Amino acid sequence: MSDEHPLLAGQGLYAADIIGDGDCLFRSLSDQLYGSQSKAHEIRQRTTSYMRAHASYFKLFLSVASPRRKARATAAPPSEAAVDRAFEAHVDRMAKAGVYGDNLEIVAFARCYGVNVKIYRREYAYQISCDEDTSTTSTTTTGERALLHIAYHDWEHYSSIRNIDGPHTGLPAVSPREPTDEEKRRQKRALEDVRVEPWMEKVVVASLPAVVSGEKVRDMLVKCKADVGLAVSRLLDELSDAEDRDSPVVEDGDGTAVNNGDAVEKKVEEAAPAKNKGKAKGKTKDREDGHAKQPSRPKRETARERKDRLQREKMDRKKAKGKPPGEKTESNSVSEGIKTLHV
Repeated sequence: MSDEHPLLAGQGLYAADIIGDGDCLFRSLSDQLYGSQSKAHEIRQRTTSYMRAHASYFKLFLSVASPRRKARATAAPPSEAAVDRAFEAHVDRMAKAGVYGDNLEIVAFARCYGVNVKIYRREYAYQISCDEDTSTTSTTTTGERALLHIAYHDWEHYSSIRNIDGPHTGLPAVSPREPTDEEKRRQKRALEDVRVEPWMEKVVVASLPAVVSGEKVRDMLVKCKADVGLAVSRLLDELSDAEDRDSPVVEDGDGTAVNNGDAVEKKVEEAAPAKNKGKAKGKTKDREDGHAKQPSRPKRETARERKDRLQREKMDRKKAKGKPPGEKTESNSVSEGIKTLHV
């Protein structure tokens, strides 16, 4: 069973090799219609001529940017002349060999050749039907409209579908069969598995600003279910978080976290005024350094000092009692001062 297109193997089909030179879509259609890739250029020219002849229809599917930069809600639609120029440029480019075709060209081909085209993707398949009013119709031997089978690969490539049992050359005569229950279970398991293609890893690596190991890229692609855009986004977030963690962070004087560069710049700015003013006073210097002096605490009195002090006070009181009233001595004044202090 094909890992890339599990839906094919269950129906007895496979994607045949087609040259990848930009003409792969038209080569695949040529192989389906003629049994050979050699008619690719003819199909391209006939398809683009059909698009020109039915320009009014195909212009409806062409995206044309507005010439003015305005909000999308208020931007005026492109003029008819602008649409005409864009359409002519698209068809002229598509008529050249090596230019990739897409769904718009498949629709034009189906209408031009009167066939239906079934496109197989990894998880589903869809069909583009031609217009019932087309003048050219390709039918099978049973009279039914011909149904061509091609596969689209995620790496922007188309292939022609053939039967596993053949024929492998000439007209493919594709005849899908109904898958068995076991094949359906295998298809389901294959679709649940995440398939990481080499091109996915290359795109992710090329989209990152720093080197990331291949193993980490593959692991992220698996986690993101092979979604390349999501894998790139998450890896960018991880790189950004790692850069933030590696950047040194310090705290400002007020506790605000700043990076190291900002802290150094702030210190330089603070040091400049101090250099111009010269030496500052001790108190000012302490305040600038952020270490204001604390008021000195009174020295604690020891037991011996307290005993001596009380003894002196007692002696002073005795001497004061022996003096006439109103007479004051130096020791008496000291005693009163001490008494007043302790009252």
